[in-house]
Amino acid sequence: MTEFRAAMATERDYSHRSTVQKLGVGAEQRVDIAGDVGPGLRRDVKEAIGRGLVKSGLLDGAIVLVESEDEAKEAFVRYRPRLRDTGYLWMITRKRGHEKYLNQMALVPFGKRLGLIDNKTCSIDDDRSGIRFVIPRALRGDGKKTAA
Repeated sequence: MTEFRAAMATERDYSHRSTVQKLGVGAEQRVDIAGDVGPGLRRDVKEAIGRGLVKSGLLDGAIVLVESEDEAKEAFVRYRPRLRDTGYLWMITRKRGHEKYLNQMALVPFGKRLGLIDNKTCSIDDDRSGIRFVIPRALRGDGKKTAA
């Protein structure tokens, strides 16, 4: 029984965190959202950042629904140049079993080609999950901008 308790103690429970918290969205961030990211997520992000979404200029983060590898490639190309060094790009995909399911691991090589690495996944809702791409620390400058 002791081994079981030890194993249980090492597992993390994120059920108390909201989706916005799991995505790492914070106050005053410059964030853009594209596509059907789920009910209420746009509203919750705007509430968390305390401002509207940003459609141009530098970004602290982007949250984008992609339903094909081509859409993912387009999103990487569109958002990578806009990310601050410490920024993030959440690619939201449909979960397994949905007719538009997209294996998130298929997106990793596209991100790597543009200098992004995947470092987190999370469930968004019953139908969607996300994979986060960031600029590796070794490639970050002063936190404002990097060359894409």
